[in-house]
Amino acid sequence: MNKEEPVSLFDFVESEGSKNRKENKTESLLLGTLKKRIDPLSWILDPHLPKENFELFEDVGQIYELQLAKMEYETFKHNLELFRKRTAYFKIVNGEKSYHYFISKVKGKGQIGHTNQYLTHWFYPYKGKFHGQMIKAIINFIGAYEDDIVLDPFMGSGTTLIEATTIGTKSMGIEINPALCIVSQIKLDSLRINYPEFKKAITKMHLSKIFTYFNEAKKYLQERIWAIEAENQDARNILDELWENHFPNSFVKDYPFEWRNLLLLIYLHALSDYTYLKGTSKERSFKEFFYINFDEYSQTLKGTYETFKKLDITPKEYKVILGSALNLPLPSESIKGVVTSPPYSIALDYVKNDLHLLNYLGINTKKLRKEMVGLKGRKMEKLRLYEEDIRRSVEEMYRVLKKDGWAAIVLGDVVVNGKRTDFCKKIIEWAPEIGFVDAYPMKRPILGGFARLRYEYVLFLQK
Repeated sequence: MNKEEPVSLFDFVESEGSKNRKENKTESLLLGTLKKRIDPLSWILDPHLPKENFELFEDVGQIYELQLAKMEYETFKHNLELFRKRTAYFKIVNGEKSYHYFISKVKGKGQIGHTNQYLTHWFYPYKGKFHGQMIKAIINFIGAYEDDIVLDPFMGSGTTLIEATTIGTKSMGIEINPALCIVSQIKLDSLRINYPEFKKAITKMHLSKIFTYFNEAKKYLQERIWAIEAENQDARNILDELWENHFPNSFVKDYPFEWRNLLLLIYLHALSDYTYLKGTSKERSFKEFFYINFDEYSQTLKGTYETFKKLDITPKEYKVILGSALNLPLPSESIKGVVTSPPYSIALDYVKNDLHLLNYLGINTKKLRKEMVGLKGRKMEKLRLYEEDIRRSVEEMYRVLKKDGWAAIVLGDVVVNGKRTDFCKKIIEWAPEIGFVDAYPMKRPILGGFARLRYEYVLFLQK
């Protein structure tokens, strides 16, 4: 009778190990296949790149963000070090932290993750601004670099210009509202302020006198009502005029130009806070808001100065112009890319929202209401005029763009007279008539409790 050969413990472990290795291999193959299907990096990056050396920001999860991350990567994938300096959505590139990782750590009021309110984006509470991170990615996709010019013909509070100058691209903003020209110029100039010098010269003991100066200047300013003509004026010249002929003489005028402008903006921010938070649980005295904002602005200045020094960032040239998007003060085929968002004035009264600011500066709003896109006319005529002006503005964008250049237009489906508009569809229809060779909309859902907009669209139009 043959006996079975005894099985040693070693043989048993070897056979079980072999079985486990096969199972692990099968599991690994399944995970590899699945990873390729659902891992965003496998879709965004080229196959030969080691994925462990790249990482998106943890809050990048919406489809439009992943689309933009791929678009910016495709533009700069042949120069990964430059991509690391410019990327909006990558936390790590080629094993090193991106510049946006450090820049977005210079936090401001209301910042959400790495998307908005960093650097000077949060200076002055302007309604209707868009996310800096998204704009940075769009500029990257456009491929604007160094001496290329990025244009925002509906500049608002300057988001496009802040992003362009920070990544090293020239920029220009056109805005018909003189108050917003002033705000944008100050936010941009603040990126260049030498914080240690500012801190040493302006301490808390000066704040009471500074606040009193701006508070008492209100009467002086309103005696000099200012009907600023929108004839392509440089915002720096407007600020020069403001200090020279509208503000009373004081020690404040002895501060460097950028410093006194920043102090003015802090005062205007406090004025906005005081106006809109009165009667709420966040109510404070006007002076308290000024003190609070001075401290918070100072922290942003400090963070910006230290981060730019660490990363060796020197803001690139920018220009803020008081003018009209319907008649751009630029030669044809002079702009690499346009990144903008037309005003939703048919549904949102921008003049009314910033009336405290306009009134303080003594700016006559009658002319502004007659010229601002979306505020002209009444009821259905208002919508018709808005459509005409939007088409005219897109034609102007086409004119100033260089061949192969892109216009990226951010707009929402606003409600007018109970009817939801669809200017995205209209612009797509106009695009070939105007001369654009490509036009594609990217959909971005609006999350949260603001029901006036369900979606925003980023329309990409190529000349």
